[in-house]
Amino acid sequence: MMSNTIENLYGAPVLCLLAIGILLSTVLFSFMFKYAEEGNLLMVILIPLVVSLIALGIAGGLSSTTNE
Repeated sequence: MMSNTIENLYGAPVLCLLAIGILLSTVLFSFMFKYAEEGNLLMVILIPLVVSLIALGIAGGLSSTTNE
């Protein structure tokens, strides 16, 4: 059972999901710093919320992939 879970974690769908999540988080954090320099407080507050929603989606996707 344990080796099957490890094999699922290193599968292509999981790696793609992690790569997309890392890319989106990086882009959103760069936008957050850009808006912070401009003094746009609303966007500085909203972007980390979007990043956390993406993280929750990735966690849900990873758990559903390993449960299969």
